[in-house]
Amino acid sequence: MPFAAHVPHARAVSEPGRLRRLLALLLLLPIFFQSFQYLIDVPLLWTFAKASPLLLAPLILLGLFRLRLPYVSLTIIMLSYMLLVTPVMSMLHLQNDLPEALGTTVKVWSFGFYFAFAFILFSLNISETLLKQAFLSLAVVNFVVLVVLWIILPIEIYESQNLGSIFLLEIERGPRIALPLAFGLIGMFWLARRFGAQPALWPVLLLLTGLTLMLMIFKQRTVIAAMLLLVLWAMSQRLRHGAPGLFWGLALGGGAMLAALLVLAEPLFGDLGVSSSLGGSLTVRQNSIEVLLDFLSENPLRWVFGFGSSTDFSQFNLQRILRTPNFFLADLGWLGVVAEYGLVGAVLVGLFYVAAWREIRRATRAAPQPMRLALHDFVVYLLISSPILPVVYTPGQVASVLAIAVYLNRLDAATRGEMPKAARRAIWAPSSTRGMNRKSLM
Repeated sequence: MPFAAHVPHARAVSEPGRLRRLLALLLLLPIFFQSFQYLIDVPLLWTFAKASPLLLAPLILLGLFRLRLPYVSLTIIMLSYMLLVTPVMSMLHLQNDLPEALGTTVKVWSFGFYFAFAFILFSLNISETLLKQAFLSLAVVNFVVLVVLWIILPIEIYESQNLGSIFLLEIERGPRIALPLAFGLIGMFWLARRFGAQPALWPVLLLLTGLTLMLMIFKQRTVIAAMLLLVLWAMSQRLRHGAPGLFWGLALGGGAMLAALLVLAEPLFGDLGVSSSLGGSLTVRQNSIEVLLDFLSENPLRWVFGFGSSTDFSQFNLQRILRTPNFFLADLGWLGVVAEYGLVGAVLVGLFYVAAWREIRRATRAAPQPMRLALHDFVVYLLISSPILPVVYTPGQVASVLAIAVYLNRLDAATRGEMPKAARRAIWAPSSTRGMNRKSLM
């Protein structure tokens, strides 16, 4: 089947089945971006999310064997290592039995979403306009759900303190909702990029609205700080290009002022200092890191191959083995990845993230449109927050962005008529690294 038959026209305004494709994206994107992966407060959605890699297995296989995708070897090697080697390590070091050891691998199955989502994109002939509409629609839904939950739920919900609940109550931050905001973040990045390309008041007002909601309801500091850094960088696009000296002067001056404010405000935090204002999270992480480093150093092979992980149902979980009740690998970023999968696994995961960044960056160079740039910023956000936030607990996000990026690059190549001869015999083939600038603003 000709490759061109699987590529939507770059300038298509309308196509048959447009509404059906949009509805399909609105239903599928939350699955591939794992919006329900840890939503234990809604058991039906949580169970569906856990089972989604198995339900999507046919599409994963179709994408793997029918599409000529890049990074297949990397993905297969990484998944094989995590699904075969890591369970053995957890049986050796954590005394897990085989079912428990295999159960700890569930979270990384979603790396296979790369193949499945790529197959869906080609099968449905998704256009960039549809992708933009779907992402922005889900961004609105993301924030609307956050506000509705904040308004209608009683304080008793937060006081229940169920393990894993998104409804949290802390002394320092009060009640907050840790709702997954992947689409909300992409929407914020799109607004910033839209402002950077065409300055206007409405993107600023929407950005301030989103930031206010995150500060008042979401209250997750690492996410907000990383998002805000990237938003300011995107909004300063014209200043960076037009007056780089002024931009860097303002950036350095602002950074110095912020550091000075933190130093001057130190006495206001009390005897415990800044860490007390962070709800003790800094102290908890420091203790967890010390305990983890001691445990890794007991056996050098743990540094190389990791020691796996345990499930909530394991007889010997990490909290009991390490004698630290508040120990969670998910709170330790890349060090947690090294602990679970070793340096070998951490390198493989890092290469996968770099592959996603490389492909989406290539797509932005071909057509520096706000939505492409927003997806690029989302991958950068995942990377710069990775020293603290986990990178293997919702891998479907980076896998899906990689699929979109590769798809857009092939779309660009097909539009330019630069597809190689191999494309005549297969749906997919590598594209040129050179792009073109598009006038349309997306």
